[in-house]
Amino acid sequence: MLAGRAPTAVFDGQSQSHADRVCDRWSDHPGLFDLFARGAFFGRYRALRRTTVDRLALSRGDRVLDLACGTGPNVPLLADRVGRSGAVVGVDHSAGMVVAARARAREVDVPVHVVRADAARLPLPADAVGAACCTLSLSAIPDHLRAIQELRRVVRPGGRVAVLDAQPYQKGPGRLLNPLVDGLSALATNWYPDRHLLTDLRAAFGADRVDIDRYNGGTAFVATVTV
Repeated sequence: MLAGRAPTAVFDGQSQSHADRVCDRWSDHPGLFDLFARGAFFGRYRALRRTTVDRLALSRGDRVLDLACGTGPNVPLLADRVGRSGAVVGVDHSAGMVVAARARAREVDVPVHVVRADAARLPLPADAVGAACCTLSLSAIPDHLRAIQELRRVVRPGGRVAVLDAQPYQKGPGRLLNPLVDGLSALATNWYPDRHLLTDLRAAFGADRVDIDRYNGGTAFVATVTV
């Protein structure tokens, strides 16, 4: 879940508590969040989620991780790709999100396991999955650097990681809107707009292993990592 404010180099329990409160609140209103996200992404929210899943190049029988899965909007998309011989593992720290995601998981005829856990301490062994996605969440996870390291650990070599996320306008007149967007986001989400996710992903995996597609004037991106 998109979820801002506080120095991002320091993780503390207060940051996690704030994130949980925001996510639990949204988990009671998944339809409302969908409307919010569609507006924030100029109507491209659902299409960008599909693009993110497509970037994983999943096949039947694959095992895929949905990190910070929220209410589970990616579950049907991922389940359709991996089929009954595959599996989807959803992880979220919010109890409310986990309840909602499990309800959605029951609607698909594919093994889906949704667990409540910290993205920075995943309850998975090394090389547990062949792919992982994280949509509108990496910029909201309090300890996002450790979460990135966990993705490196649990995705097998040769697998893929796809990240859909947002950032403020980096150049042009759109930068004038950044204070307004940041203010609104602080009220409704747990987004950390000062993070440099693309830089962090390149540092963790190698610049030559990260491909980036930008959308909406550069405020949205899909980063595809080859592990």
